[in-house]
Amino acid sequence: MFSARGDVKKIDKSAHIGDSGIALIHQLVNKMGFVWHERKLDAGIDGQIELRNPVTGEVGNRSILVQSKARERPFAGENDRGFHYLCDAADVDYWMSADVPVLLVCSHPQTGEAWWMYVQGWFSDPSRRASGRIDFDKLTQRFDAEAGHRLLSLADPHGRAHAPASIPRPETLTSNLLSIEVPDIIYCATTDLRLSREVMARQAETAGEARGDFILRGDKIYTFRPPESTSLAAVPTGPTNVIPTDEWTNGGDPVWERALTQLLNFTLRHDVRADCNWHGGREVLYFRATEDMSPRSIRSSTGRTRLVFNPKYKKAAPDEISYCQHAALEWQFIAIDGAWHCALTPTYHYTRDGHRDSLFLSDLLAGIKRLDRNPAVYGQTRMWAAYLHDDDNVLDPRDTVLGYGTLLTFESDRGIDDTAWLADPRKTADADDDQDAPDTHSNQDELTLFEVEP
Repeated sequence: MFSARGDVKKIDKSAHIGDSGIALIHQLVNKMGFVWHERKLDAGIDGQIELRNPVTGEVGNRSILVQSKARERPFAGENDRGFHYLCDAADVDYWMSADVPVLLVCSHPQTGEAWWMYVQGWFSDPSRRASGRIDFDKLTQRFDAEAGHRLLSLADPHGRAHAPASIPRPETLTSNLLSIEVPDIIYCATTDLRLSREVMARQAETAGEARGDFILRGDKIYTFRPPESTSLAAVPTGPTNVIPTDEWTNGGDPVWERALTQLLNFTLRHDVRADCNWHGGREVLYFRATEDMSPRSIRSSTGRTRLVFNPKYKKAAPDEISYCQHAALEWQFIAIDGAWHCALTPTYHYTRDGHRDSLFLSDLLAGIKRLDRNPAVYGQTRMWAAYLHDDDNVLDPRDTVLGYGTLLTFESDRGIDDTAWLADPRKTADADDDQDAPDTHSNQDELTLFEVEP
């Protein structure tokens, strides 16, 4: 690392940058309250983080190995959101053979910025290991004082990747499966229309509100309500017949099973039409914007309110909307042991004005998904279940075709300490917290994440 020209000795720039990267890691590890041990000789590991309780100073033989990669220039593909790093195959093999967690820390010492990746977890995917490429997210993978909690939950007292075991205790597990009551009869009638848009147009000519809870097959229309008693009355060209729903469910014909699933999907969309819009491109339902663009909330199953429409205003122009966030839903109908259930997958939709898609829809979705943890998803799932079930009339009373029950629960005689599974202990908000409140970080006690065995 030294060069000589006459009596002059030099330390080259790359060595100085590398040393600056190690110094930055040392500084940041100290801010976490841990201990940094640098290796003077290394073959792919620059040092070791010894974990300790920052409050009591107790240590529990927990350590993490670190390889540093420092750069003055940008990393490959670097922008405001992230970058990637290509690892040597020999380095990857060496790291993966370790029996303690190994971190790759990439840094810009001149700006004091660093990011980390748990390499065994990343390269456990064979395709990632074959490529040797690690993708860093600058928002979620900052190596700073706030990352200390995540490192604590990465290693157990034996220094291996954290995998807590279950303990004997009763626990109730809540699924995302909402029980569904499907009508016993499907109504069928002949029609001269062959396209759904033709059915919608005929309804518009003869009635006010057009119904979408129907399917067309050949020259017949199928629906769960008698067509003559709804706005579909002008669509049939012959008498209405009835078909037991079980014939489609238990007949063993996949064509009619798919037809029933499609009818269920269209019926759910019809049931929530008063409050929700359908986005055909993303195939999601989302809560409609209010007429005056004011925020809109509904009650969850606990009685607390949750925002389902929220306009966000520009900081530089407080009177101008930057984008609107809508609570949204993906779903799938599933038949289990002869009973129908709807698997709820809550998500979000973003518009620029309450109607047109935001130009940054993909980025906004990616950002919220990185931030949302199990409690947030659980709370959103319960909110949608309460809305569909119409708990205590969470919104105006509505007439639904399908009967919406409650989320399926399962009893277990074993459980796991939830705090042990937190990917980011800063995100420990109660699942039922009011979303109208500002985002806060809970002050998780370090002792619950770091226990020294006697």
